[in-house]
Amino acid sequence: MMTHIDSTNEIGTILEQLRRSRQETNEGRASCARGATMNFVVFVDDPQHRSWVLERAAIIAGKHPSRLIVLDSTQAIRGVDVATTAREIGDSTVVDERVDIGVSELDHAAIVSLTRELSVPDIATVLWWSGARVRASRTFAGLAAVATTILVDSSGKARDAETIRDLYRFHESAPSIVLHDLAFMRLAPWQEMIAQFFDDPALRDDIFSLTGLDIESGSDAEAFYLAGWLGSRLSWNATARDAFRDRRGGVVRFAKIAKGDQRRVSSVVLHAPNSTYRAALSDDDSGVVCLTVEGRNAKNLGCVPLQNIENTTLIERAILENARESIFETSLETVGQLLG
Repeated sequence: MMTHIDSTNEIGTILEQLRRSRQETNEGRASCARGATMNFVVFVDDPQHRSWVLERAAIIAGKHPSRLIVLDSTQAIRGVDVATTAREIGDSTVVDERVDIGVSELDHAAIVSLTRELSVPDIATVLWWSGARVRASRTFAGLAAVATTILVDSSGKARDAETIRDLYRFHESAPSIVLHDLAFMRLAPWQEMIAQFFDDPALRDDIFSLTGLDIESGSDAEAFYLAGWLGSRLSWNATARDAFRDRRGGVVRFAKIAKGDQRRVSSVVLHAPNSTYRAALSDDDSGVVCLTVEGRNAKNLGCVPLQNIENTTLIERAILENARESIFETSLETVGQLLG
């Protein structure tokens, strides 16, 4: 069932339509239909990215009972669209509720007020912020105040370092909010690749004497996050945007090289005094990473599939994990120090 409401000011009409739809679903049923277990708030402001975001939001909402509130700032819609659907899961009936609001002409206070009034009370609120900026947006600040979990993608619309720096500063100001970044979550396969280099005890000493780190990627966030992750694992301290100091006092040079597609890493090179460790996408197959060691510890470790995880799976994982993730947070803090 779908209803269009011309004005965003008609909160009572919107809520009444949701109530009526639930009531009609329950009529003639032995047990009442289940409602939302979370408020899923999605903000989108990029017309080119809009379909990608909304398709994945709909998939997530279809798997987890929720009130999906779409704040659409792309000018694609005017007014409010209210939709409800009922589906059977075993012996239960689940009502999915979705409210799409055209917010391109609303100020930040009105957007936040609408979201508060339309959210189901006393359940978790997850905010998926796909906007370009974080701290520069008063809308983000207002929505973050009502959220228990926030999901961003710092390698999305904005491809420079400003987004990830904003995210670090936000984390500093609101450390209790559960925060996830798809850009960091996508890096798990590369983190595993780097760890594979040093599974061999003969190579393990080199990880504590690294002198350089080169990362090729299509977006800034992936390179900075990988550097921050490795630095935080090895107790490095950032001394400049392109350098760390290791725990022995040695300098580790960091080079971020723009190459390849957005949201993708192309290669990671670790320099030790007498050896170079390289993990790079294969020239023949972009789904395969080849691992080589050159120099004193020369070794061909072969090529292995890059286990990329679909974005919808990452989004779902972020939503379901309602606890802070310490490895991500320490990596983000290291990146924040690196960016200054």
